[in-house]
Amino acid sequence: MMATLLVLRGRIRHFFERHYTLMRGILKALVVGILLLLMISRFPEGFFSDKYWIIPIIAVVCGFLPDAVGILSIVVTVGIEVWQVSPILAGTLLLMVAIFFLLFGRKAKEQWYMLLAVPAMSACNMGFSVPVVAPLFAGPSLIPALVMGIIIRFSLEGVAEYTATAQRIAGDGNLFAPLQYLVNYLMTNRSFWVALIVYTLTFVVIYLLRRANFRHAPQISILVGSIVLYTLEMISNIIWDLELDLVLTSILVIVTMGIAYLFQFMHISLDYHGTRKLQFEDEEYYYYVTAIPKFTVAVGDKTVTKILPEEVAEVQSELKEEVEKALAEERTEKEDKEDRNE
Repeated sequence: MMATLLVLRGRIRHFFERHYTLMRGILKALVVGILLLLMISRFPEGFFSDKYWIIPIIAVVCGFLPDAVGILSIVVTVGIEVWQVSPILAGTLLLMVAIFFLLFGRKAKEQWYMLLAVPAMSACNMGFSVPVVAPLFAGPSLIPALVMGIIIRFSLEGVAEYTATAQRIAGDGNLFAPLQYLVNYLMTNRSFWVALIVYTLTFVVIYLLRRANFRHAPQISILVGSIVLYTLEMISNIIWDLELDLVLTSILVIVTMGIAYLFQFMHISLDYHGTRKLQFEDEEYYYYVTAIPKFTVAVGDKTVTKILPEEVAEVQSELKEEVEKALAEERTEKEDKEDRNE
């Protein structure tokens, strides 16, 4: 089974490397298109409700441009949809995203991936997968993006709910009425606070267990983290009466575990490019070995350092002297110890 997967992985990788530019552009266009559709699906009467033909065009263009263009396109598209509901809400959300960019977004693109993943996956009821899968490959530096993603997710839900009730409050001439509605929606929404706590704790638990020094740590971290997530969700449902569908929640957690195990297996079990640290011992010594794999690189990218035979002989001579010196000191210490014992 493993050999078959390795062969399949090798063929896919070889094909991808041969057509790297085209394949990466197609995959990126597909991801951007799906994200755009998921994000604007919250606004059935928005600007793009009867202009869905624009989405494939935006996705294809973003597929062959830098990643930052795709991220900016998604943010702008969502901003346009929210602007149709309320300009002040759109300005507030864009300001939140701008503040996040100034604080965290410049450091790593993974921050943006996490921020967009939470609302996008939540749109298809798979929000649980983000705090379970992400810590398998990332560290605590992505927690701010996770928190901001949750805020954006529930803010978009609040905007969508405000749209449904806009006719009822249309008579209110207060310019800041939509913003007040959104703030009250977030502050009084128990699901929002539960998601903040549960997602963050799940992320931290899986990360700590995945980094632990015992066998099968990643697999155990997925199991324990999923149990923690499910338990906290059930406890919150009992305490605050969140009206969760127990059957649906159970199925989603199980599916999330399956996705996490699949990602972990494909990325780690079949990944032989990472550094491996081994520890073993015999009767006299402990051995700590760091195994670093050889990478196949293009000839033009290779840097070859030639070592002359004289340099090799000199290094070997120095090493030999150091080893003999260490052995002599060890023998002297043993003899001194024996003399003292006598």
